[in-house]
Amino acid sequence: MLVAVGLNQKSATVADRERLAVRAEEMAEVVRGYAALAGIDEIVFVSTCYRVEIYAASHCPAAASLALRQALVDRGGPSLPLFELQGEDALRHLLRVAASLESAVVGEPQILGQVKDAHQRAVDAAVSGRELAAVMHRVFQVAKRVRSETAIGRSGVSWGSAAAALAEKVLGSIQGRKVLVLGAGEMARVSAQHLRDQGAEITVLNRTLSNAEALAAEVGGVARPLEALDEELAGVDIVVSAAPAAPAALEPAALAARMKERRRRDLVLVDLAVPRAIPAASGDLAGVWLCDVDDLARLTARAQAERSQAVTDAERIIEEELARWRKEQGERRAAPVIQAMRARASEIAREEVDRTVKRIGAEDPEIQRRLDAMANALVSKLLHAPSTRLRQAGGDAESGDRLIAAAVEIFGLPLDAAPPLRPYGA
Repeated sequence: MLVAVGLNQKSATVADRERLAVRAEEMAEVVRGYAALAGIDEIVFVSTCYRVEIYAASHCPAAASLALRQALVDRGGPSLPLFELQGEDALRHLLRVAASLESAVVGEPQILGQVKDAHQRAVDAAVSGRELAAVMHRVFQVAKRVRSETAIGRSGVSWGSAAAALAEKVLGSIQGRKVLVLGAGEMARVSAQHLRDQGAEITVLNRTLSNAEALAAEVGGVARPLEALDEELAGVDIVVSAAPAAPAALEPAALAARMKERRRRDLVLVDLAVPRAIPAASGDLAGVWLCDVDDLARLTARAQAERSQAVTDAERIIEEELARWRKEQGERRAAPVIQAMRARASEIAREEVDRTVKRIGAEDPEIQRRLDAMANALVSKLLHAPSTRLRQAGGDAESGDRLIAAAVEIFGLPLDAAPPLRPYGA
């Protein structure tokens, strides 16, 4: 069964999420640690600015959920607002996450890539195999279908547009404004591209200058080493920090001195890191406007309300997929019982045909062929309705188990014909 345990921005603050955040250099070790917990067969660990969620395939979902919850509590403390989902509920949540319906900014395009990256990390760490590969393959297909068949992507708001919206509230038009982008990863790229499209002048700062130069070339900007930050702060209007740690120039004391030289001209700081990189005290300085990822989410609430039709269309696609999954799950769970039932009936029919042939003394192969055909037809017709009912009921774990157990007893089938609930994707 698929199990999901974690937290996200719907119930957890950025401070909560910080406590579970994992640095890139420790990610592999943490993922392998979660994979070794009791009840876990395979695992994928999704960690972004807005969510820390673990998806596991397990033959013992209760044990898996308990172990994952305890591991997250041990890391972040007992007050974390964790959720736990199993089976269809877990699959529905994962589908919604990949389709950006659970994002703080509905329609944002980054989450699908982040889920793909999380799965690839799990594969590379040898903690995700056949079961979750099948789950993720279907999830990726549905997410792509949502983006191609609905307006959710066109209605989406990227990190960059959310950051620009906040800056516009403080500074007015972005046209001609000077923007510093710290970092050169995906978050930095999305922000830089949108701010460039709004007419801003982009300067990219990064510890690795070649990475800064590559991004600057994409957005028609300038690249400089990170050490140039203090100098650049003299004339900049907006700083977008997409790096895991803020340089010393953004510490309260250093920034206070720089703001005095700027005559406290407004400076917008956008901190996209989780844990937050820019100290909260820096945002208390006169003329400094500091926001984090939760602030960006609040700014986009109105825009998301306008996407209701796109969301409805996306949810319809997800529910269609879940209905298909239930049907497949039922057929998969019922298949061993149906096979055993038909084998048992065919065995009886074969014995009766042989007995009849001997009794009437018929040695004509045509007669035996006709008797075989009649016996097979009777078996198929008599078992058609029970087989169909077993397939239909198999998708419901509780009623399906009862019906499968009844079929095993009624038809005298071997006990191993009644399988336990299989993990999704088997």
